[in-house]
Parts: sequence; C-alpha cells; structure tokens
Amino acid sequence: MSFNLNIDLRQLNTFLTVADTGSFSRASEKLFIAQPALSRQIRMLEDALSVEVFVRHGRGVVLTAAGELLYERARLLLQSLERTQADVTAIAGEVTGQVTLGLLPTVTHAFSGTIIEQYRKRFPQVHLAVKSAMSGTLQQMVTQHRLNLAITYNHSNHKNLRYKPLLEERLYLISPANSKVSKRSEITLTEVIDLPLVMPEEKHGLRVAMEKEAAERKKTINLALEVSAWPMLTDMVRRGLGYTILSSAAVHDMVQRKELVAIPIVDPEIKRTLSIVTPTDLPASVATTKLAEIVMQQVAEQVEAGHWSGKLLFNPKEIAQTAKEMDGDT
Repeated sequence: MSFNLNIDLRQLNTFLTVADTGSFSRASEKLFIAQPALSRQIRMLEDALSVEVFVRHGRGVVLTAAGELLYERARLLLQSLERTQADVTAIAGEVTGQVTLGLLPTVTHAFSGTIIEQYRKRFPQVHLAVKSAMSGTLQQMVTQHRLNLAITYNHSNHKNLRYKPLLEERLYLISPANSKVSKRSEITLTEVIDLPLVMPEEKHGLRVAMEKEAAERKKTINLALEVSAWPMLTDMVRRGLGYTILSSAAVHDMVQRKELVAIPIVDPEIKRTLSIVTPTDLPASVATTKLAEIVMQQVAEQVEAGHWSGKLLFNPKEIAQTAKEMDGDT
C-alpha cells in the first residue's frame, strides 16, 4: 500500500500550534522556530493543499473554513500517532505518552492525591495532567478530546461518550458540628429541604436534583447561600452559615476532625452514580487504561476502608479487564 502525501507531520504540528495560539509570533516562541521558517512551513502546507488555512489580520490569524476542517483532522491524526507510538513502546514494558484526567472538585479532594502519586511512581515516563470542573464541563471536554478520561456524575446520552459505572454513592446532610440536628442519626429528605442550605449554582447536578425533589413535595429549597467553589461551600457550613449535601468521601477528613457532621438522609435515600467517562470515537491508550485501573483500585479501597459510603458497580478482582473495556475495539 502506498500513499501520496504532500504534507508532513512537522507542518501539521506547526499549523496546530499557530491555530491554538492565534499568532505566528507566539507559535514561533512556543516551538522555538524562527518566524520566517515557521511562515515558510505554513506556506508549503497551503501550497500542498491548494487552499489557504489562515486569514491574516492585524492581531494575528483565524482559521478559514478549510483550516477548521484541517484542524480537527490533524489534531486527531497526531493524537492517534502519539498513542500508537506510546502503545508500541508499551509492548516493551515501558508505558509512555501523555494523559489528561478530569476530576470533579469533590472527587479531587477525596482521592486525587493518591491517584497521582501512584500513577507517577508506576509510570514516570507518562506526562499526567489533571483538570477540575463540574460534570457537564468534564463530559464536554471528553467529547472534544481535551480529556482522555474523566470521573463524573450525571450520565448524558452523547453518542461520543462511554461510561463505566464505578460507584452508587449515598448522599448525606453535611451539618456544622454543633447544630440543632448534628446529634441525629438520620434525617428525612423533607426535613433537609426545610433547612437553610448552602448549594452550588443552578446548573449544578446536585442543585437540580434537590430542586426537583423539593418541587415534588410542593416546596422550594431554603437557599441560604449559593457557592460554586467546593472548599468555600464546606467552609461556610463549618462556620455555621447553613447545611449542604455531599458524599461521605467529600468530607471524610473534616468529619474525622469533628469540624463537620455527616448525617444519612432517609425517606428516601439520595443516591447518584459515579462513572469513568471516555470518548467512544478514540481508542484508549495503554497509559489511559493504566490510569483507569488506578482510579478503580482507589475507589474500591476507599469503599472497603469505610471512607466512601456506596455500592461498588464493578468487580475489584477484574479491574484490569474492566479498564480495557473502555477501548471500543475490545
């Protein structure tokens, strides 16, 4: 099989860098290439394709319609080549490449440090990046291939997302240490709705769920404070400014220090499913699969130790096989 290619990988990499930076000068600095040489590569690329890929203006460049198509195809091509290189190297026993992991703020607090530490020890040749955002944003980043793997709630029906359920976790009322309900062994959902709540913004999945529960009871939630940043949310509760709703893992350390109290919600219990999310249109690299294994191992250990109240949705004895199932070719 032969291929008639008039462009090379260096030109594509230069093109992507110019597109990402929006400027020939910034791309030149980032790639450590003299600007005339960089401009020549783009010109050769455009000549080979017989089309302009950039529109130049006083502040930099923007992609043409042809450039936008090339950007998407070139990005996927180079990502695929990078994964191929890393996977071939992995056959010899050395896992390489780069992986970007997306975590929820509450999950980040629960066990991200241990995940990163273990991954770095086991696979030092892999460049690991970690980003934190809400579920909806994380899932969007996975579809855009800005994340290789994310841990999220709130499943969507997006055709380019694959979910591997990890845990069905129970949610708790998080109370100040010395409140009128802090000595309770449990509390009903109706009672929770009437308490002054510190909640995330309206588009957050937990806020949506609570407002739905309140509406079914012909009530509205008693919103004391709206706080988007997770550390501030728990701090407001610690200061006695209201109550919130979280998993036990999210506040385990603060409960151990007796700064907060986690009270089980009953009648009904509130549960949600935590999942690993990967793109369906991009096979998982060896480096990504190994990261998924460590994530699952950590979730299993947190549940076994009693730090995370919930039901595992995978078999801890089959973690390696479960992680491989993220690959659409498996």
